[in-house]
Amino acid sequence: MTDSSPSAPGSTPGADGVRPGDPEPWVLLGEEPGYDGFLTVRRRRYRLADGREADWDVFGPALSAGVMGGVAVLPLTPDGRIVTVRMFRAGPDQVVTNLPGGLIDPGEDPVDAGRRELEEETGYTCESIEVVGWMWSGSSSVYRKYVAIARGCRPDGKQSLDDFEDCVPVELTPAEFRTELRTPGAMTGTDAAYVALDHAGLL
Repeated sequence: MTDSSPSAPGSTPGADGVRPGDPEPWVLLGEEPGYDGFLTVRRRRYRLADGREADWDVFGPALSAGVMGGVAVLPLTPDGRIVTVRMFRAGPDQVVTNLPGGLIDPGEDPVDAGRRELEEETGYTCESIEVVGWMWSGSSSVYRKYVAIARGCRPDGKQSLDDFEDCVPVELTPAEFRTELRTPGAMTGTDAAYVALDHAGLL
Protein backbone atom coordinates (compact mmCIF):
# COMPACT_ATOMS: atom_id res chain seq x y z
CA MET A 1 0.00 0.00 0.00
CA THR A 2 1.40 3.38 -0.99
CA ASP A 3 1.64 6.15 1.63
CA SER A 4 -0.09 9.16 0.06
CA SER A 5 0.00 11.38 3.14
CA PRO A 6 1.32 14.95 2.70
CA SER A 7 4.61 14.06 4.42
CA ALA A 8 5.28 11.00 2.26
CA PRO A 9 8.94 10.85 1.20
CA GLY A 10 9.49 11.79 -2.40
CA SER A 11 6.39 13.99 -2.69
CA THR A 12 6.66 16.16 -5.79
CA PRO A 13 7.23 19.89 -5.31
CA GLY A 14 5.06 22.44 -7.08
CA ALA A 15 6.29 25.02 -9.56
CA ASP A 16 7.38 27.23 -6.63
CA GLY A 17 9.42 24.42 -5.07
CA VAL A 18 6.96 23.92 -2.19
CA ARG A 19 6.11 20.33 -1.25
CA PRO A 20 2.96 19.21 0.55
CA GLY A 21 3.61 19.13 4.29
CA ASP A 22 6.46 21.67 4.18
CA PRO A 23 6.88 23.96 7.23
CA GLU A 24 5.68 27.53 6.86
CA PRO A 25 8.40 29.80 5.42
CA TRP A 26 9.82 32.48 7.66
CA VAL A 27 8.93 36.12 6.93
CA LEU A 28 11.86 38.43 6.26
CA LEU A 29 11.48 41.57 8.39
CA GLY A 30 14.71 43.39 7.56
CA GLU A 31 18.37 43.12 6.77
CA GLU A 32 21.45 45.01 7.90
CA PRO A 33 25.06 44.89 6.69
CA GLY A 34 27.75 43.11 8.66
CA TYR A 35 31.23 42.22 7.48
CA ASP A 36 32.04 43.37 3.95
CA GLY A 37 35.02 41.64 2.37
CA PHE A 38 35.51 38.97 -0.28
CA LEU A 39 32.84 37.14 1.68
CA THR A 40 30.09 39.54 2.71
CA VAL A 41 27.92 38.77 5.74
CA ARG A 42 24.50 40.32 6.33
CA ARG A 43 22.21 39.87 9.32
CA ARG A 44 18.58 39.17 8.54
CA ARG A 45 15.69 39.29 10.99
CA TYR A 46 12.87 36.81 10.44
CA ARG A 47 9.46 36.14 11.97
CA LEU A 48 8.75 32.44 12.42
CA ALA A 49 5.33 30.89 11.89
CA ASP A 50 4.72 30.82 15.68
CA GLY A 51 5.39 34.56 15.98
CA ARG A 52 8.90 34.40 17.41
CA GLU A 53 11.64 36.46 15.78
CA ALA A 54 15.19 35.36 15.02
CA ASP A 55 18.37 36.91 13.62
CA TRP A 56 20.23 34.93 10.97
CA ASP A 57 23.54 35.61 9.27
CA VAL A 58 23.64 35.06 5.51
CA PHE A 59 26.70 35.32 3.29
CA GLY A 60 27.85 35.63 -0.28
CA PRO A 61 30.91 36.82 -2.19
CA ALA A 62 31.36 40.55 -2.79
CA LEU A 63 27.65 41.29 -2.42
CA SER A 64 28.32 45.02 -2.24
CA ALA A 65 29.82 44.81 -5.75
CA GLY A 66 26.72 43.08 -7.10
CA VAL A 67 28.23 39.59 -7.34
CA MET A 68 25.50 37.05 -6.63
CA GLY A 69 26.83 33.83 -8.11
CA GLY A 70 29.69 31.71 -9.30
CA VAL A 71 30.30 28.79 -11.61
CA ALA A 72 32.14 25.48 -11.38
CA VAL A 73 33.15 23.74 -14.61
CA LEU A 74 33.67 20.05 -15.32
CA PRO A 75 36.12 20.22 -18.27
CA LEU A 76 36.31 17.10 -20.44
CA THR A 77 39.14 16.58 -22.92
CA PRO A 78 38.49 14.90 -26.29
CA ASP A 79 39.74 11.58 -24.83
CA GLY A 80 37.46 11.84 -21.78
CA ARG A 81 39.90 13.05 -19.14
CA ILE A 82 38.84 15.67 -16.57
CA VAL A 83 40.82 18.88 -16.15
CA THR A 84 41.18 19.84 -12.48
CA VAL A 85 43.25 22.41 -10.64
CA ARG A 86 45.46 21.92 -7.61
CA MET A 87 45.57 25.03 -5.43
CA PHE A 88 45.90 26.21 -1.84
CA ARG A 89 42.63 26.96 -0.06
CA ALA A 90 42.61 29.03 3.12
CA GLY A 91 39.65 27.22 4.73
CA PRO A 92 41.17 23.73 4.64
CA ASP A 93 44.60 25.43 5.02
CA GLN A 94 46.15 23.08 2.47
CA VAL A 95 46.48 22.32 -1.24
CA VAL A 96 43.36 20.57 -2.57
CA THR A 97 41.84 19.49 -5.87
CA ASN A 98 39.20 21.76 -7.38
CA LEU A 99 37.14 22.04 -10.49
CA PRO A 100 38.04 25.29 -12.25
CA GLY A 101 35.58 28.10 -11.70
CA GLY A 102 34.99 31.39 -9.97
CA LEU A 103 32.73 34.38 -9.57
CA ILE A 104 30.27 35.53 -12.20
CA ASP A 105 30.74 39.23 -12.90
CA PRO A 106 27.61 41.43 -12.58
CA GLY A 107 25.62 41.09 -15.81
CA GLU A 108 27.76 38.21 -17.08
CA ASP A 109 26.10 35.05 -18.38
CA PRO A 110 27.08 31.92 -16.39
CA VAL A 111 28.13 30.18 -19.63
CA ASP A 112 30.48 33.03 -20.52
CA ALA A 113 31.82 33.09 -16.97
CA GLY A 114 32.48 29.35 -17.09
CA ARG A 115 34.36 29.60 -20.37
CA ARG A 116 36.38 32.57 -19.05
CA GLU A 117 37.24 30.95 -15.71
CA LEU A 118 38.22 27.69 -17.40
CA GLU A 119 40.85 29.42 -19.53
CA GLU A 120 42.02 31.81 -16.80
CA GLU A 121 42.64 29.03 -14.26
CA THR A 122 43.86 26.22 -16.52
CA GLY A 123 44.92 27.65 -19.89
CA TYR A 124 42.42 25.27 -21.54
CA THR A 125 39.75 26.30 -24.04
CA CYS A 126 36.66 24.30 -24.94
CA GLU A 127 34.61 23.52 -28.02
CA SER A 128 31.32 23.76 -26.12
CA ILE A 129 30.05 24.53 -22.65
CA GLU A 130 26.63 23.98 -21.08
CA VAL A 131 25.19 24.99 -17.71
CA VAL A 132 23.39 21.95 -16.31
CA GLY A 133 22.10 23.32 -13.02
CA TRP A 134 22.77 25.43 -9.95
CA MET A 135 22.71 25.09 -6.17
CA TRP A 136 22.94 27.28 -3.10
CA SER A 137 26.52 27.53 -1.91
CA GLY A 138 25.36 26.70 1.64
CA SER A 139 22.28 26.68 3.83
CA SER A 140 23.01 30.25 5.00
CA SER A 141 24.18 31.47 1.61
CA VAL A 142 22.50 33.86 -0.85
CA TYR A 143 25.09 32.80 -3.43
CA ARG A 144 24.13 30.62 -6.40
CA LYS A 145 26.77 28.20 -7.66
CA TYR A 146 26.14 27.22 -11.27
CA VAL A 147 27.45 23.93 -12.63
CA ALA A 148 28.69 23.63 -16.21
CA ILE A 149 30.13 20.90 -18.40
CA ALA A 150 32.76 21.91 -20.98
CA ARG A 151 33.64 19.50 -23.77
CA GLY A 152 36.52 19.33 -26.22
CA CYS A 153 38.92 20.98 -23.76
CA ARG A 154 42.51 21.49 -24.94
CA PRO A 155 45.50 23.35 -23.42
CA ASP A 156 45.71 25.87 -26.26
CA GLY A 157 44.65 28.98 -24.35
CA LYS A 158 46.43 31.28 -21.92
CA GLN A 159 46.37 30.87 -18.17
CA SER A 160 45.72 34.22 -16.47
CA LEU A 161 45.66 33.94 -12.69
CA ASP A 162 44.56 36.53 -10.14
CA ASP A 163 47.14 37.96 -7.74
CA PHE A 164 46.56 35.31 -5.09
CA GLU A 165 45.78 32.29 -7.25
CA ASP A 166 48.29 29.48 -7.69
CA CYS A 167 46.34 27.02 -9.86
CA VAL A 168 48.20 24.06 -11.34
CA PRO A 169 46.11 22.19 -13.95
CA VAL A 170 46.05 18.40 -13.64
CA GLU A 171 44.23 15.96 -15.94
CA LEU A 172 42.58 12.99 -14.24
CA THR A 173 40.75 9.98 -15.58
CA PRO A 174 37.12 9.71 -14.38
CA ALA A 175 38.21 6.88 -12.06
CA GLU A 176 41.00 9.03 -10.57
CA PHE A 177 38.57 11.93 -10.20
CA ARG A 178 36.06 9.75 -8.35
CA THR A 179 38.87 8.61 -6.04
CA GLU A 180 39.58 12.28 -5.20
CA LEU A 181 35.87 12.78 -4.45
CA ARG A 182 35.82 9.80 -2.09
CA THR A 183 39.00 10.79 -0.24
CA PRO A 184 38.07 12.85 2.84
CA GLY A 185 39.47 16.38 2.63
CA ALA A 186 41.15 15.91 -0.75
CA MET A 187 38.75 18.07 -2.73
CA THR A 188 36.48 21.09 -2.33
CA GLY A 189 33.35 21.80 -4.36
CA THR A 190 32.32 18.14 -4.24
CA ASP A 191 28.61 19.01 -4.49
CA ALA A 192 29.10 20.65 -7.88
CA ALA A 193 31.38 17.81 -8.98
CA TYR A 194 28.76 15.16 -8.26
CA VAL A 195 26.05 17.15 -10.07
CA ALA A 196 28.32 17.58 -13.10
CA LEU A 197 29.34 13.90 -13.15
CA ASP A 198 25.69 12.87 -12.94
CA HIS A 199 24.71 15.06 -15.91
CA ALA A 200 27.75 13.83 -17.86
CA GLY A 201 26.87 10.18 -17.18
CA LEU A 202 30.18 9.58 -15.39
CA LEU A 203 29.06 8.53 -11.91
